[in-house]
Amino acid sequence: MNLINNILYLCTIVLSTFGLYILYETKKAYERENPLPLNISLGWWILDIAWTLTILLSAYFNVWQLKIDEKVMFIGGLAMLTSGTALLLAGVAEFHSINRLSGLEVSKLITTGIYSVSRNPQFLGFYIIMLGLSIIGRSGYALLITIVAIIYCHYYIVKLEEPYLERIFGEEYSKYKLETPRYIGWRRKANKPKD
Repeated sequence: MNLINNILYLCTIVLSTFGLYILYETKKAYERENPLPLNISLGWWILDIAWTLTILLSAYFNVWQLKIDEKVMFIGGLAMLTSGTALLLAGVAEFHSINRLSGLEVSKLITTGIYSVSRNPQFLGFYIIMLGLSIIGRSGYALLITIVAIIYCHYYIVKLEEPYLERIFGEEYSKYKLETPRYIGWRRKANKPKD
């Protein structure tokens, strides 16, 4: 078991380093107001899949096992996994294009469907899926790296994606940002400027 734990720790370090590189390259592309280059888009896909697998394996091998009732954790985790998957898929469905989904194309702002109540349903779904996997496996380590992933993704959204979308879509995105919560909630009416 020690060998598996050490491999998972090493994977976490490698993925964290790779993630910082992808974040840096994304920042450069966004500052030039360009869609993501193919290699960076693929990097995001690899990072997301590898990070999810690391969480899944940490949960499967009960790394840093949490001493909480197994049945309660399984039911709660399964509910989170199911709802997170539904949320993520609802977000994916609105894009209607793998290129838009991958950041390779930024042709229009998506504000319909699930995007009318959340600016980031895919991220929110991803967060809930990772938390569900961690809870099902009762793994403290999976929970820790899930929290790291959530902080990392939140940083990406706030510091890179939102400013980029404001530069690309201007007033349309600013209005959308005022009316629609970052993660989930009720639509708000944007305050109209007074004449």
